[in-house]
Amino acid sequence: MTTPADVKDVFASLAGHRVTAQDMADILETSRNTVNLRLKNGLVAEDVIAISRGLNINPVEALVELDKLTRNEVFGFLDGGAKLLATASPEELVYRLAEDTLSNADKIELGGAARALLERDDLAARRAGAPVSDAHGSLHDDDDGVVREFDYEPGEYAADSSPNEQEEREKRGEDLID
Repeated sequence: MTTPADVKDVFASLAGHRVTAQDMADILETSRNTVNLRLKNGLVAEDVIAISRGLNINPVEALVELDKLTRNEVFGFLDGGAKLLATASPEELVYRLAEDTLSNADKIELGGAARALLERDDLAARRAGAPVSDAHGSLHDDDDGVVREFDYEPGEYAADSSPNEQEEREKRGEDLID
């Protein structure tokens, strides 16, 4: 079991300056006598975290140094797929927050709204002539994404194989239709 002096030494070492029972009492918003009693009985993890944050030190380091966590537990957590907040992208943070806080109905609604945004983006891309991906994110095989000029000569292309009605009317001497 660590002594009150040991606990103060750990916090002082991590903070880089002397830490007194009064400093801890101020952070925990309690009396110095209460802090001394807690130090004597052993600080609970919640107090270690609060004091660490109040001293601007990493609470995980203090929890390890004060034998509330082992280094193997910390590294096992990180190796298990956990990601530090400092290294997570904003998208990962938002996703995790949504995953942890939204009901299933809200997740479904959010997914529908996201899908609608993607469809709107695809429509805008089509209007701009940009390549558009299919539902799987790939371009269609016959679409290389390049927009080419179309050289059109009247009468050269037709939607079907029927004769040009305008030319046929002119041959028969009929009134032309606009």
